[in-house]
Amino acid sequence: MHRGKVFLVGLGPGPLDEITPRAIDRLSKAEVVIGHRNYLESIKKYTTSKQVISGEMTPVERSELAVKTALEGKDVALVSIGDPGIFAIASTFFNYIAKYKISIAVEIVSGITMTNSAAALLGSPIGNDFAVISLSDRARPWNMIKKRLESAARSDFVIVIYNPIGKVGIRRLKEAINILMKYRKDATPVGVVSEIDGKENSVEILTLNNLLKHKINENSTLVIGNSESYVFREWIITPRNYKEGVGY
Repeated sequence: MHRGKVFLVGLGPGPLDEITPRAIDRLSKAEVVIGHRNYLESIKKYTTSKQVISGEMTPVERSELAVKTALEGKDVALVSIGDPGIFAIASTFFNYIAKYKISIAVEIVSGITMTNSAAALLGSPIGNDFAVISLSDRARPWNMIKKRLESAARSDFVIVIYNPIGKVGIRRLKEAINILMKYRKDATPVGVVSEIDGKENSVEILTLNNLLKHKINENSTLVIGNSESYVFREWIITPRNYKEGVGY
């Protein structure tokens, strides 16, 4: 019996002009497209002739349905915002097929991440080593997140924060800022990019000690500079040392 293929497709941050040609090609090849209704709404022009499934499902349920559909012989696109391998569907999907020892053809279609898109709006804030940390109150224990955040802050990484506001509200972000301020100056620049998946982005550059005075929501991405980051005009710059004849 013919088995279909599962495409794990990253849609980028939301705007149609940031979806990769490869993602569009794989959407065209899929017979069935599965994903959150908000994500599917943004790509309607690419799914008009497809079976589109966007019901209220958990990521595990979406993964299960994608596998079931592929085993029935259909090619299926399981879509997510950003890149499927970064805080998205790929981890859940692969955990699912590993748990049940399912042999199936899978292709990961990478997408532009929220980090990439936010950094491009802010200048060059991640021009040197950086860490990406999610404050999500669903993904992992808070004590583990705090430990990783403290390690990254102590090591002077630029830090990109996803999901700054979760179901528990702003509490985690307040604790995160307290941790960061143990290792960063009050005037450390912070870029706040919100509504990156909408028609108009909101881009602000603040300082770490004033961060909570700005309206931050669940759609915000924060980029926190390191000890060398600075602001020039409307940009955050994190330098890389370049020596003539040697390079970086």
